[in-house]
Amino acid sequence: MENKKEYYTFNEYIKRSKLTPSEEDYIEMIYRLFLQEDHVKVSDISKHLNITPPSVTKMVKKLSEKELILYKKYDYVVLSDMGKIIGQQLLNRHYIVNKFLNLLGVKDKIHEETEKIEHTISIETLIKIEEHIEFFNSNKDILEKLKEYQKKG
Repeated sequence: MENKKEYYTFNEYIKRSKLTPSEEDYIEMIYRLFLQEDHVKVSDISKHLNITPPSVTKMVKKLSEKELILYKKYDYVVLSDMGKIIGQQLLNRHYIVNKFLNLLGVKDKIHEETEKIEHTISIETLIKIEEHIEFFNSNKDILEKLKEYQKKG
């Protein structure tokens, strides 16, 4: 058997991340909204994440303490420079996972599957997935063979 110190429960792997999956979702959504409009309100976040405004306010305070956003009560939510960098990385991660699932032919609940995967994927795996996407996009003939194979499935 492999080294016993390599195995942990799923929760232990997640604990090693500096942000919780919920915090990542908030930063990603704030970044998405920021790309559309410079001013992001708690109500905007609440609407887009389907979460109550009080819950959003609680998380916004938490993210403010981590210096990822700037927030004053009854004012706009603004990403800090670090928050913008993280937001961009999280959104990019989302797009890569989603593109890969599309490439694989996943149709049913693709957004939900993307959300589940994106919070657990390592940087190395994400890079390898992106390489595969680029490979298939550069080799359309092979991509077509994959699609034909999937249809026969």
